[in-house]
Amino acid sequence: MSYKTGDILLIKFPFTNLKKAKKRPVLVVKSQNELRDIICFQITSNSQQNNLLQITKDDLDNSIFSVQSYIKYDKCFTLTTDIVDKQIGRLKPSILEKLQKLFCDELF
Repeated sequence: MSYKTGDILLIKFPFTNLKKAKKRPVLVVKSQNELRDIICFQITSNSQQNNLLQITKDDLDNSIFSVQSYIKYDKCFTLTTDIVDKQIGRLKPSILEKLQKLFCDELF
């Protein structure tokens, strides 16, 4: 399966010691490349952080989170699609545009 910008995935997210992993949701912000890598933002329920964009059920196509969730847009990371458990939804294009502006404003 090929993953695209806007997909919300459940991944086996590794801890920093790389010995264990926990399933976590991520947002794909750069579609899968020929090496099967994707660039992602973390999705979290922890609202006590900086640089978060709250997402609601209206921002999503075919996905619902059981808790209030936020996209942490100040850190992006590259992952191999080998650690994807499954696709759990998709973010609407209007929210992706908002994220792009927030991310670029944070960088510059």
